[in-house]
Amino acid sequence: MTQDILRIFIFLVTMIHLQTAFPSPNFIVILVDDLGWSSLSTSMNKKSPDARSDYYKTPNIDALIEMGMRFSNGYAASPVCAPTRYSLQFGKTPARIGITRGLGPNNAEHDQVGIPQLLKRVDPRYRTAHLGKWHIDEDPSRYGYDLHDGITKNKPGGFTQGNHKRQWTGYAEEDPKRMESLTNRAIEFLRDSVTQERPFFLQLSHYAVHSDIVFSDKSFDTTSTWLKGSLHSNASYAAMLKDLDDSIGVFLQSFKHLDLSRNTYIFFTSDNGGMPILPQKTNLGMPYKSGLNSPLLRGKWDLTEGGIRVPFAVIGPGVEENSQVDTPVVTYDILPTIYELVSGSTDGLPEGLDGGSLVDLITGKSGGVERHSRYLVFHYPHYNRVGINEPHSSIRDGNIKLIRFPVSQRNLLFDLGADPGERNNLAIKQKDLVDLLDSELTNYLLSVGAARPEEAFNWRTTGQSGRVRTHFFQRYEGK
Repeated sequence: MTQDILRIFIFLVTMIHLQTAFPSPNFIVILVDDLGWSSLSTSMNKKSPDARSDYYKTPNIDALIEMGMRFSNGYAASPVCAPTRYSLQFGKTPARIGITRGLGPNNAEHDQVGIPQLLKRVDPRYRTAHLGKWHIDEDPSRYGYDLHDGITKNKPGGFTQGNHKRQWTGYAEEDPKRMESLTNRAIEFLRDSVTQERPFFLQLSHYAVHSDIVFSDKSFDTTSTWLKGSLHSNASYAAMLKDLDDSIGVFLQSFKHLDLSRNTYIFFTSDNGGMPILPQKTNLGMPYKSGLNSPLLRGKWDLTEGGIRVPFAVIGPGVEENSQVDTPVVTYDILPTIYELVSGSTDGLPEGLDGGSLVDLITGKSGGVERHSRYLVFHYPHYNRVGINEPHSSIRDGNIKLIRFPVSQRNLLFDLGADPGERNNLAIKQKDLVDLLDSELTNYLLSVGAARPEEAFNWRTTGQSGRVRTHFFQRYEGK
């Protein structure tokens, strides 16, 4: 008995020594709502310098991205918000989790292990916080968050149900989208963690830049004087984005003041692609006069590149500054990455994950990501009149991407390396490749029990099951 007690004592002393000598890293995830791939004043692809906003100015976000590695092929797990947020927490595709719609009922499996729980298994000293938009139908404390705002969704950030004009024209508030208060509380959490000498995980989930368009008077006075661009020209939206950028700038100042860069990793990304047009309206897949996510096609609600390709960056020790990687990465890669960074291995990860660790990629040891599958799979089995309005799924293998429309039995095939704007459908010329990817997509969706086509929540009348009402395919006729 005495020997057992002695062993336990030695083990505890050893663990304390190791934690002191090799402190566990800190993690910050900054998740922006509805931020488009080309909405920043820096390009997410330095090889395409024009793939950025010609009006919006985001100097602080640009500086954050330049502190680490940007991913030109960074993806949200879904073209709508809630599924991506589930995916981030659990390291799985929305199809596997059982949630594919942004609003309305879902079949999500909540008996999952989240990031805070995994961190605390490795080091129980971790302090964990989620501030801002949660949009998961279970309390954050269930997944190990010590500090949180509860089951928050769109409304706390300013959201008008319906298509009220005010939602799109914009209006001023003292603390638009709670940006200032969220930033101040996040800084307080950092300071408390430093004071207590404890490692931390913080997910800062901004309500911006989701509609309503809400901004400060000061920012609008500034953006209204800027020269309008041909891609972006909405001064109200630019003001909201400026407020977001300013708040991230304040956060970064405190981050640097607390000298956290030596042992802290920051992940910056968005929950889905940006709004395709402003104001949003019933579209039925019709071409936009000028899509706001150009050079990418369409936007939020669709599995085209504009709907799922998003800003994605990682900053931290060992990550080369102002570097770029073209390897496709996705939201559900964040969980296994964080786990390996704190544990030194991927051993002990929950079974059934779709994500792969980015550690070798961000440290320059490898140019790829090891996942259980070589493919990235996206699934949006819903009718939605503000989007394409036909259920569809997608699979990406390297630069090749297949979009499948099971109701109308149509396929689109693109080489994203040569055609990121998805203008040239290769499906007819590459039938064997279509069949191969179609088979792999089917196998995956069946293996996870993915949802079948159904109606999606929409503030306007939705499409009808079994009936395709879309003009989307007209762009590919005759090609």
